Amino acid sequence: MIKTLGRSAATLVCVAALASCTSGDSEAEADLCGISASSEEEALVREILGTADFETKTYKSKSVLADKVKQAMQQMIPGKDSYFNAACRYGRDDQQGGTYAIFSFGWSPRASSDVPTASGSVTYELNGAGGVVNTGNSTLLAQCDLPGELGAQSRNVRLSADAAFSAGPDGPAENQAAKDRRMTLTYLMARRVTDALGCENKPLEKPPVVKPLPTP
Repeated sequence: MIKTLGRSAATLVCVAALASCTSGDSEAEADLCGISASSEEEALVREILGTADFETKTYKSKSVLADKVKQAMQQMIPGKDSYFNAACRYGRDDQQGGTYAIFSFGWSPRASSDVPTASGSVTYELNGAGGVVNTGNSTLLAQCDLPGELGAQSRNVRLSADAAFSAGPDGPAENQAAKDRRMTLTYLMARRVTDALGCENKPLEKPPVVKPLPTP
């Protein structure tokens, strides 16, 4: 099972490195992070951040992210998570630190890819993918069978979508409906990446049906 501390540390590394991330051209950015008005993603971002206005920032274009995520798999240390690539940020900055949702992507070894849990976390099963929402972050793990020379290796790992959330000085809401929204948005963002990677098994093709699992 992935240690929660390790997962949080990986997310913090990505957040700390955001300043060095580069953007692609505007059309490529729209492919990966752009959300249209009145879409499900837009409604979720507004509800999660608690604001009607937010800015979208793309750190890597669709093609660049796909290449970087594939490289991360090739460079994995056996038994360890890969490095993660920051992709999209939705947020609004203010004097109190602002609110944001940041999405990063990498891989976890299949043998140790149970979703990380902690006190107060909620776990999910979404069309065969596993998810968890903790305070301030969420993770989705999905099998992504890549074509070509990476096919065999991809079947020994799972794509990991990590999201970090901040909602001002009080932090993100922790009621069940709020956690469900964060998990749903993480699923929808991960689906964009599975499409970019060309996962042959199309793991997130179906609409998200968010089902919190019973607490053990």
